[in-house]
Amino acid sequence: MKAIQKKSELSPIESIRREMDRFFDDIVPFSRREGGDGMRMELWAPDTDVSETDEEYIVSVDLPGISKEDVEVSYKDNRLTISGERQHEEKEEKEDFLRKERYHGSFTRSFTLPSAGKDDKIKARFKDGVLKVTVPKAEVQKPKTVPID
Repeated sequence: MKAIQKKSELSPIESIRREMDRFFDDIVPFSRREGGDGMRMELWAPDTDVSETDEEYIVSVDLPGISKEDVEVSYKDNRLTISGERQHEEKEEKEDFLRKERYHGSFTRSFTLPSAGKDDKIKARFKDGVLKVTVPKAEVQKPKTVPID
């Protein structure tokens, strides 16, 4: 039986919040949480898939526009943490945005894996804007019978 269970895409409250955000963005662009440049600022987190096979956990993270030098992967006590930053693009002086949906700034995603991984065998690969981290599962120790004297 698989230890990772499918989670619904969005909670009902999160779905409503996003719909309201889209509605108000269409009526009054850039009205929410504006930064110094008039653009909205929000915390963001890249889209991530977490899956498993019999041998490993696989975490795939969409990171378009981010270089691998701006990403850090760490693992401790069954917890995989991926953090990084999408750099803010320099704005052209003549450029006025009608809509701005691409987020920039720092992010952190952490995942507690259901069982221990072999931390010395973890691999991270970055290709075409997707970070793929594989965490091999540690062998499950079987109980050892101890003889009684």
